[in-house]
Amino acid sequence: MNTPHETTRRGFTLMEMLLVLAIIGLVFVGSFLGMSSLNDERNLRAPLTELRSLAKRAWQRSMQEQTAWQIRFLPDRMVLEPRKAVQAEDRNMLRAADQVARRGSGVETYKIAPEIQTEVRHWGERDWHKPGPDVWVFEHSGLCEPISVRFLSTHGVLAVQFDPLTASVQLEEFSTGKE
Repeated sequence: MNTPHETTRRGFTLMEMLLVLAIIGLVFVGSFLGMSSLNDERNLRAPLTELRSLAKRAWQRSMQEQTAWQIRFLPDRMVLEPRKAVQAEDRNMLRAADQVARRGSGVETYKIAPEIQTEVRHWGERDWHKPGPDVWVFEHSGLCEPISVRFLSTHGVLAVQFDPLTASVQLEEFSTGKE
C-alpha cells in the first residue's frame, strides 16, 4: 500500500536520459576520430607499400643480373628501371626477357596520389627536399644507398629509413600534422 509520502519510480528522468545520450555521443565522436586517423595513415601507407615492393625487386634484380638498378623519384611517381639509360627498344627487350623468365616487367612506374607529397633525404643530407628527380641506386653487389623517404598529406606524415644492406625498412614513423 502506498502512502502519500512514498512514490514509486517507473522510469528514467529526463536528465538521466540526456546524460546517457551525451555519453553515447562522445563515444561515437571519439571512435569516428580514431577511425579517420587510421584511414589517413592507410592512405599514406599505400605509396610506402609500393616503394618497399619496388626496392625489393630492384635489390633482387641487381644481384641476379649483375647490373645496377635504380628507383627514380619524381614529384608524382616512382619509377623502377635499370641504372643505364633505357631507350624505347631497350624497354621492349626488357619486357620480352621478363616474359620469357616469367616475371614482371623490369621497368615499372607507380603513380602517387595527388594529395600525397613525397620528400627525400639522401645519406649525409640534413634537410628533406622534394624529388626533382632523385635516384636511389642498387648496385650489382646488393648494396644500396642509405635513404630516407617521407610521404606527407594534410593529415599526417609517414617517414621511413631504408637499410643499405637489405633495402628493407629500418625505421618507420607516423605522426599527425606536418613536422
